[in-house]
Amino acid sequence: MAQADWPEKPIKLIVSYSAGGGTDTTARILAPMLEDKLDTDVVVVNRPGAAGETGHTAIADAKSDGYTMGIFNIPPAITIPITRDAGFTLDDFEPVADLIVDPSAISVAKDSQFDDLGELVAYAKENPAAVTVATTGVGTDDHLAVVALEEAADIDLTPVPFPGSGPARTGLLGGHVSAAAINLGGMMPYTDKVRILAHFSEKRSDLAPDVPTAKGQGWDIDMGSERGLVFPAGVSQEIVDKTAQAVEEIAHSDAWKQALEKQFTGENYMGPADFKAHIQELNERYRETWKNDPWQ
Repeated sequence: MAQADWPEKPIKLIVSYSAGGGTDTTARILAPMLEDKLDTDVVVVNRPGAAGETGHTAIADAKSDGYTMGIFNIPPAITIPITRDAGFTLDDFEPVADLIVDPSAISVAKDSQFDDLGELVAYAKENPAAVTVATTGVGTDDHLAVVALEEAADIDLTPVPFPGSGPARTGLLGGHVSAAAINLGGMMPYTDKVRILAHFSEKRSDLAPDVPTAKGQGWDIDMGSERGLVFPAGVSQEIVDKTAQAVEEIAHSDAWKQALEKQFTGENYMGPADFKAHIQELNERYRETWKNDPWQ
């Protein structure tokens, strides 16, 4: 088949987490825009499990014919192969573009005893391991944010992994955990039910100006989630180039920017070469961190 004919059938867009979470939302915003640019159906397929390993393995194992792509989650797509013998390596992916960044955050239910992060930290100091914190899985930015808070505040929390931010948020609202570490974009639409104690970026977000940073409260933590687009390794350069051009046009469009604002997530566009270099740099950084202080 001539590459010029691609695509001739629907494309699967794999999401490594459950429906209703931040990654799923990003994919479902992106899919119809890709459909318009590529002139074919783009079908979102959720493959949650093993803190993102199941879905990323499904992307890596797919045929390199251009009909399967996936959302590449940072940091878990990088940290999973560092911490265990995973079903994929970074060499199994062909980067297309980085798309968004969403800071990690820690939230409690509206009826929680904790009104701010300082109160949660003070309670955890007096009651080691008593504060349970839902995360989206081991090695995700949410989990690493909890680890960073433990180290910065010298406290002992109990992370509780869930298969995605949707189930983690349900666990919090159901009273099964004390708090939840879920990205800012995943919690802002639920501020009628939750209280966001802090997010873990350098400065307050213009999209959520009333939410304080952990740094502003005395704990210097910078942690967040990035979401990009990848193919399985081996996809032809023509397909990568055509998709990358479509994604670049989308990333610079008003419709995309407005959609991200509604989801309280920030732009973080990088093209194929920059995205690949960024992944490699982060891989080196996380490997050094794991070597010196394993987070698992």
